[in-house]
Amino acid sequence: MKNIIIVLGIGILTSCAVQVKTYQNPTIDFTQYGSWCWMKGCEVVYQGPEYYNDERAINEISNAIAWNMHDKGYMQGDDQSDLVVNFYVIMKRDSMEVTAYSTNFENDWLAMLYPEYEQFLKGSLVIDVIDRRSSELVWTSNAIKYLQVNPVFDKESIWNGVSKAMKKFPIKQ
Repeated sequence: MKNIIIVLGIGILTSCAVQVKTYQNPTIDFTQYGSWCWMKGCEVVYQGPEYYNDERAINEISNAIAWNMHDKGYMQGDDQSDLVVNFYVIMKRDSMEVTAYSTNFENDWLAMLYPEYEQFLKGSLVIDVIDRRSSELVWTSNAIKYLQVNPVFDKESIWNGVSKAMKKFPIKQ
């Protein structure tokens, strides 16, 4: 029974869908925008924990963002573009109790004294879009997913996560 509870706990964490929260400034008319570039000199600069500074992952995240911006009708430009885009990664280590309790009191008191925990990461990808002229944040997305402690590079998950994070970004009219 205890193994079933542990497997269920791990399954909940690894199969957890991406949770996305977005904010769009309601006073902004997105029809005025047509071009974008990365925030720092139109080049991708990684911001996040050093242990997650994986060049492959950063390239995939930036490529997925660029593709989504293009798909929404915005052209990647130079340092005079209408919008600047930035992203950063946040990873927080956390745990969840996975102790199994039974109807046998003698076994349960040990489980209560020495509970078992499963370690995991709560990962966030934050994408900010800023009006270059006013330096005002016009749109932001925070995509959250629970990951294994040592996440494995997964191109498909990165692209799916970025697509979900940018789903509500306005299409160029």
